[in-house]
Amino acid sequence: MDWDTITLLVLAAFGLAGLVLTLAAETLSKVPAVIEAWRRVRTTWRGGDDGSR
Repeated sequence: MDWDTITLLVLAAFGLAGLVLTLAAETLSKVPAVIEAWRRVRTTWRGGDDGSR
């Protein structure tokens, strides 16, 4: 294994790590909105609210 291969593997690993971290951050930033929407769906399903505020 030469230095070019090692360098490319390191760059690929950091690129993959950056991609995974970005995807995780985007997913986690959407979790509160999903939870709120789920609560509204459950409340509406149970007939407790018509969705207006």
